[in-house]
Amino acid sequence: MPKRLPMLLVCNTLALAAVPTVAEAGKDDDTLTWVTATEIDTFDIYYQGLREVVITTLYNCDSLIYRDPISGDYEPLLAESYRWVDDVTLELDLREGVRFHDGTDLDAEDVVQTFRHVMKPDSGINVRLAVDWMDSVEALGPHRVRIVAKAPTPAALEFLSGNTPIYPSGHYDKAPSVTNAAGEMRRDWGAVRPVCTGPYRMTGFEAGTSATFEKNPDYFQGGPKGQPTIGKIVYRTVSDSEAQLAELLTGSIDWIWGVPPENVEQLAGMGDVTVETAPTTRMSFLALDAAGRSGDTPLKDVRVRRAIFHAIDREAIAKLVGNSAEVLRSMCHPDQVGCTADVTQWDYDPEQARKLLAEAGYPDGLDLPFYAYRDRAYSEAVLAYLRAVGIRPDFRFIQNVALRPLVIEGKAEMAHLTWGSQGMQDASASVSLYFRGGVDDYARDPEVTAWLEAADSTMDVAERNKLYEKALEKINDQAYSIPLFTYGRAYAFNDKLDYTVTPDEIAHFYLAGWK
Repeated sequence: MPKRLPMLLVCNTLALAAVPTVAEAGKDDDTLTWVTATEIDTFDIYYQGLREVVITTLYNCDSLIYRDPISGDYEPLLAESYRWVDDVTLELDLREGVRFHDGTDLDAEDVVQTFRHVMKPDSGINVRLAVDWMDSVEALGPHRVRIVAKAPTPAALEFLSGNTPIYPSGHYDKAPSVTNAAGEMRRDWGAVRPVCTGPYRMTGFEAGTSATFEKNPDYFQGGPKGQPTIGKIVYRTVSDSEAQLAELLTGSIDWIWGVPPENVEQLAGMGDVTVETAPTTRMSFLALDAAGRSGDTPLKDVRVRRAIFHAIDREAIAKLVGNSAEVLRSMCHPDQVGCTADVTQWDYDPEQARKLLAEAGYPDGLDLPFYAYRDRAYSEAVLAYLRAVGIRPDFRFIQNVALRPLVIEGKAEMAHLTWGSQGMQDASASVSLYFRGGVDDYARDPEVTAWLEAADSTMDVAERNKLYEKALEKINDQAYSIPLFTYGRAYAFNDKLDYTVTPDEIAHFYLAGWK
């Protein structure tokens, strides 16, 4: 494997040279071009939670609050100041003179209309976590907003920093009407191109292919993001990792991530490229239908779920992933506030897995559907371990845009999922999302739900940690999900790019420049 990169590089470079290209990249073009393998249907973060969309949202849009990616401190962004009136009432004064990319001025009504739209139960947003804590939003004046929470919300500032962009009043009025699979008409809210206030404005978008963002010359002064310096940022989808490497080395692109561990060292020594590895907040796990949402599944039996836990060598898979990947011990990222890894573990033990399956009435194994959408090689490694103990998965590898509705509708009996908490550094952004009774909850355990509801709404840090620990312990004990690993990432980029890698798996391109 270590000898592979030079040969693939020669082949791909010749292939690229034979095909005309109009790609812009690099310092000479003042264009930062970054690529991943992901096809993106919308860049509205309310309707698409992919990490690539989180990245673009931060340089295309602004939220009320900003979390510094280095210090972790919260600072006002679209808000000029904020204050807690009481445990549930937050008042914010907005900056004056801020303009959206369509030229309209930001005011309190924009905040109110944005949040009132996404707060609606039928808004269809991708992840409700960041807004479901709000009970009401109102304008107190042209540049003052009041948000009233349903209960004390320790993570309120986190929810308002980055993942809740503000759009101009009437933004979603432009949403087209479409027909769903049942022949019913609905509004396609995510089809509306985001109109924001951020340091870069979207000037082009081809769904599933590319998006172009140009420096906003009217970006407001004095904010924590600073002023943009690079003239243009282009996102492209390049599905083949070898093609990504070849384009990087020929100067057609400036930034990639997910460099295979076996290629990191060689790539670092091949010219004008910087390579860095870092841990991330992204979790990989198996979601199991313990509640039977998909029907009368064998996964309702705790012995089957524990057998799956015992069947998988998580240490070996983490080594396969490499690039700072580590075994995930519980259903939250260890760096998140409130998370603990000190919970029951069902260690790798294939014999115990077979024994539990036999006790559950499956001495000859069983068949189960197995959905996945990301990093096929890692899913196939999990599948190999399951097959070794007699579980015969029906592997269904599909795009996230197709898998997500199945998850929401309770049809994903067993799924290999990943979640980066959209960069949010609080346990409520991970364990509560999957076990607090929402559409992603396949356990539907009332005791766990109650503990999480209490943890998410108490301001007492010690009590909050205790409640999360109870919930995380029961989730592992009952094997409601199988935590697998936390991702590490290897980043490779143009060495003329002045760019800092951060451990949140977010590329903060709005802070980048050229050397």
